[in-house]
Amino acid sequence: MTKFGMVVLMLATLLALSPGFGEEALALARVEIGDKWGFINKAGEFVINPQFDDAWSFSEGLALMRIGDKYGFINRAGEFVINPQFDDAVSFLEGLALVGIGGKYGFINRAGEFVINPQFDWVGDFSEGLAVVKIGGKDGKYGFINRAGEIVINPQFDDAWSFSK
Repeated sequence: MTKFGMVVLMLATLLALSPGFGEEALALARVEIGDKWGFINKAGEFVINPQFDDAWSFSEGLALMRIGDKYGFINRAGEFVINPQFDDAVSFLEGLALVGIGGKYGFINRAGEFVINPQFDWVGDFSEGLAVVKIGGKDGKYGFINRAGEIVINPQFDDAWSFSK
């Protein structure tokens, strides 16, 4: 490693260990005032003013928000990085967020791009590389997809749960 690289590494380490930096400085709590949600830091100061109809905790650097009947995602500055456009949504997990549009579910990445188009009647979280999906409406069957959205276990079950170790 070059001397410059060593200096950069040392500075980054010092900043990360200094008060006000690192994960501790990123800690935010969601709070409600009236009927609007926002976020405060550990000093009780608003970091993101209450302005959302509902809010969820940050996960993977983004927080799920609801405005009216649409869901989107904000960053820690309170800016929408994925505009409210979904009928339903779940927080990011392992780089993907489950979203629903028009009664169908799929997954988006952190850029808000569909990586698995909304095509399933119901979808569970990924576990062990697979997610439970339901196809066929109310009386549909359950199967499993991989992270590419490909069906790897055909929908044939009346019910199914996620894989676990």
